[in-house]
Amino acid sequence: MRTIKFLTFTLIILTYFLTTIVLYPFFLLSPDRVRSTLTKIVSLYSRLMLKVLNIKVQASPFKSTDNYLIVSNHLSYIDVLILSSIHPSCFVTSTDVRDTPFLGQICKLAGCLFVDRKNKKHLKNEIQELRDALNSGLNVTVFPEATSTNGDEVLRFKRPLFESSIATGKAILPLTINYVSISGQRVTTFNRDKVCWYGDMDFFPHFLGLLNEKSIEVEIVLSEPIIPQMMTTIDLALKSQQKVSQYFDSLNRPAMEAL
Repeated sequence: MRTIKFLTFTLIILTYFLTTIVLYPFFLLSPDRVRSTLTKIVSLYSRLMLKVLNIKVQASPFKSTDNYLIVSNHLSYIDVLILSSIHPSCFVTSTDVRDTPFLGQICKLAGCLFVDRKNKKHLKNEIQELRDALNSGLNVTVFPEATSTNGDEVLRFKRPLFESSIATGKAILPLTINYVSISGQRVTTFNRDKVCWYGDMDFFPHFLGLLNEKSIEVEIVLSEPIIPQMMTTIDLALKSQQKVSQYFDSLNRPAMEAL
């Protein structure tokens, strides 16, 4: 089963690479315009990849005609596939991910925006890129915890990138990701590392282990949008974290709770 999943997943990735490589020269000429097309392509391929991995997502309908700065908790690289499958979005990720073999190449061809979380001297230009994307009508998704976690709690949201919401007037849409079950078993401290990817975990061994799972169930909770008027980045970061945390189901629970 894992071999079939791996081969199918690889075929999808290769097809995606070929599609985006054709578009890449146009991306260099008109980044925002082509990025919009890339987000739709990524959304389509994300749904295909989730089907191969048998990841079932339950989420509220996303029917707004507005675009948002979307903020969410962050548990795994799978989060990107899950959120992209719900609505096309341009993702913001770190330069560390950009420099990760394979994963970085996928992010580049997906039209991701990159921020250097360890070096603040480029922050002004990075925020400008977010502003340009929002002003062009794109959804922009940020993981303000600035790292993926083991699911104990939602970490404090970093505030700098919320400046893009204030500068453009675009509302913030908080989303909460909850991993519910793995192969029919409720997610607990015993099995959460099968989906959570954090710390010094290597990508390929983790992904190969993921292919062994029969199914994964995920719940996405959409909160009411936050209007940035008369608010500071501190206010926006705090209120966004509160909304995400409100619906977050901590994975810090013993295996006996799954019984």
